[in-house]
Amino acid sequence: MKIRWGIMRRVSRLTLAALVGIGSLMLAVPTATAADTQPGHLVAASPAAKTPQVLNGRVLSIVQVGDTIVLGGSFTQVRDSGGHATVARNGLVAFSATTGIISNAFDPAPNAAVRVVLPAGDGTSVYVAGDFTSIGGVTRSRLAKVRVSDGAVTAAFNAGEIPAAVKDLRLTGGRLWVAGNFATVAGQARPALATVDPTTGALLPYFASTITGVHNAGTTNVAKIDVTPDGTRLLAIGNFAKIGGVTRSQLFMLNLTGSSATLANYATSFYTPSCRAKAFDTYLRDLDISPDGTFYVVSTTGGYGGPTSPCDTTARFETGASGTAVQPTWVDSTGGDTTYAVEVTDSVVYVGGHMRWQNNAYKSNAPGPGAVSRKGIGALEPSNGLPYSWNPTRTRGVGVFDFLHTDQGLWVGSDTTRIGGAVRQRVALMPSAGGTVIAGLKRPVLPANVYLGSDKWKTLARRSFTGNTAGGTASAPRGGMTWSNVRGAFMINGKVYLARSNGTFIRRTFNGSSYGAPVLVDTADELSPLTTWAADIKKMTGMFYDSGRIYFTRSGSTSLFYRYFNPQSDVVGTRRLVASGSVAGVHFGGVRGMFLAGQTLYFVNAKGTLYRATWADRAVAGAPVAHTSHAVSGPTIDRKSWTASALFVYQG
Repeated sequence: MKIRWGIMRRVSRLTLAALVGIGSLMLAVPTATAADTQPGHLVAASPAAKTPQVLNGRVLSIVQVGDTIVLGGSFTQVRDSGGHATVARNGLVAFSATTGIISNAFDPAPNAAVRVVLPAGDGTSVYVAGDFTSIGGVTRSRLAKVRVSDGAVTAAFNAGEIPAAVKDLRLTGGRLWVAGNFATVAGQARPALATVDPTTGALLPYFASTITGVHNAGTTNVAKIDVTPDGTRLLAIGNFAKIGGVTRSQLFMLNLTGSSATLANYATSFYTPSCRAKAFDTYLRDLDISPDGTFYVVSTTGGYGGPTSPCDTTARFETGASGTAVQPTWVDSTGGDTTYAVEVTDSVVYVGGHMRWQNNAYKSNAPGPGAVSRKGIGALEPSNGLPYSWNPTRTRGVGVFDFLHTDQGLWVGSDTTRIGGAVRQRVALMPSAGGTVIAGLKRPVLPANVYLGSDKWKTLARRSFTGNTAGGTASAPRGGMTWSNVRGAFMINGKVYLARSNGTFIRRTFNGSSYGAPVLVDTADELSPLTTWAADIKKMTGMFYDSGRIYFTRSGSTSLFYRYFNPQSDVVGTRRLVASGSVAGVHFGGVRGMFLAGQTLYFVNAKGTLYRATWADRAVAGAPVAHTSHAVSGPTIDRKSWTASALFVYQG
């Protein structure tokens, strides 16, 4: 359950797809981000000092109301930060976000676990829900409203009998959404999901669809829900097969814009397969929608099922998609370990569980090619799911069960006692102060200098280029390298990335006149070599970077390929994916160098002629749009050859 608090740092809107227009067609190339991104932020990898110690059980939910943090869970004993006195707190505790001091006044003492806490929106109280049947000395069946200042139960709010666990809550549009294992609410049929009045708790008719069936076994339930920031869509995951008689395996979306909630035209088959581990009723574990509402991320358990399996993964989907064949934008695999909690911020997807690795699509229960160590907690790049360098580690236990991201930092709730090398029992704050700035990325633009390295010159050349007119060619500093051995290149934020014929991928700082020392990319953090990437490099005939992806062509193939890439961590994605095949106007098998500038892709043929074609960063509605590739420069046009496998636009 995710409740955001404080001022959020916004980045450019993430988009649904990128398109490249070559020849007579505009080709859809799925992507998750616009070309330019604003700087982001990773919280510190060492925890703050002033947090209380939760001495047993699990912390399952974290929220903030004013300066007060409220934790819900299955614990019974807590202790102040730095203190020695242990106090009893059954499933609920409140403390100062600033000092970590536990509130003596707040002690509602429910008689069973609290699974979810939700701010009531009035700045003074919270809804709490779970397994309990009494709280604050009064009868409340698994759902109550509690005042934060003194723990008093709000007498006016009573939803009546809810016969089984409530697992999640959301407040939107003047309604409180209640999700869980129940079949009825206040004696009326409401299997797994219902709406109640947020003031009185009375059952509302706004949602009355019947949720039925199970994915594997057990009881029909909705385990997690989330609502888009504008309140127009609700997403749900859990153990179900249908809603209102319509098939929706483990995930559905509701449209909340009408007088009643209706099933949206949105379905995915990605979570239809079964996982190897059969003990779970549903293998979906958490769900979080991005702050701008454009996408959401789902985490799963279930056991390793191969590089394309939904089991033991984190996956991103676009909320603006539609139809019955929605597929994930990206999938990150752990190689056989569960990810429980997900928290999406403007620039990071934080994940927590008992996973050992990320970027581990090709190995079960061991680090496969390209895998990196991220024990129990990690941070992923929203556009491609690849891990950032952030790696505090934590004792894994069962997992992290909830995150809360605020201006103060990232609150982490779990069942274990160490994180970031320090003892923080079951709750920790990874502070914003002392964190890492994530550099913003910009797509190259023209006019600029274009650098060419090839067998022809056996060195590096520089040529000014406006996008229409090519200037003269001059020698450029080669940095002690044999540029005829470079198979592809691109430049990001003052660093030039080079794929070399021996299969290595390096980066060097470059200011137009001098280079920094070469740094091997994707090796320092790798636990097992990504040999398929080395094989791609050896056969590469052109390369460019855009929106979290390295696009490239290979000799002997007529396709444009891509791999995900995170420049902050130097992690390269394990899977080679196909962007498109050749179309009228370009034969990808004949490309001999390529670069991207603005909304235009430039590519060179075997005769050294430079062509251009439209490259757009967002989906275009309607039928394919006609675009004609256009020869810009070349031996028969302006007597300039562009033959160069290493082509990049200077970007300081």
